[in-house]
Amino acid sequence: METETEHFVEAPPILEAPPEPETPRSTGVLVEIVMDSFRVRGELFAPGVPRRLVDILNVNDMTYYTMNSGTLDDPLNPEAETKAFDVIQLDRSGILFAIPRGEVHKPDPFEVVRKKPVPSIVVLPGYEATGYLHLMPEADPKLVPIVSDHHFVPFTNVIVTADKGRAQVWREPLLIVNMARALFYGKPTGESI
Repeated sequence: METETEHFVEAPPILEAPPEPETPRSTGVLVEIVMDSFRVRGELFAPGVPRRLVDILNVNDMTYYTMNSGTLDDPLNPEAETKAFDVIQLDRSGILFAIPRGEVHKPDPFEVVRKKPVPSIVVLPGYEATGYLHLMPEADPKLVPIVSDHHFVPFTNVIVTADKGRAQVWREPLLIVNMARALFYGKPTGESI
């Protein structure tokens, strides 16, 4: 008959505290944000892993955004005074559109959804943007509630026209439009802009 015996081994005491849990990282994205009368440039922060600007802007639990090391100016008046800030808080509803100005984070390949580019025009207070909105392949622009979406939506290959009495036109490869501020959305006749 076999008997089990227990052997106790003296372990040295643990003299160090366990490591602190990692605090969530904060990632910054260099961005230019255009509002009704002002432009804000700086680094927009969001907790967690690096994400695309459109994903940061569409976080549902945030009604405002925080930027570091930013400037405030009038985008249509180069002679206007530029003010510098260490910290800026922006009301989400005040944003017309945002333009990434630094490294653009690519989405995780597993999160990519195939979409088709649709020639589009969106009108915002003081601005018109002509470019490509990307919809699901089977989506019909007549049936998709684009203006009432109230999300930030990416447009690509965009021509931005600012009026305010002194028309200015410029191109942007990517424009993130706040559809809650859109006054008009249209799909022009034809397949290209």
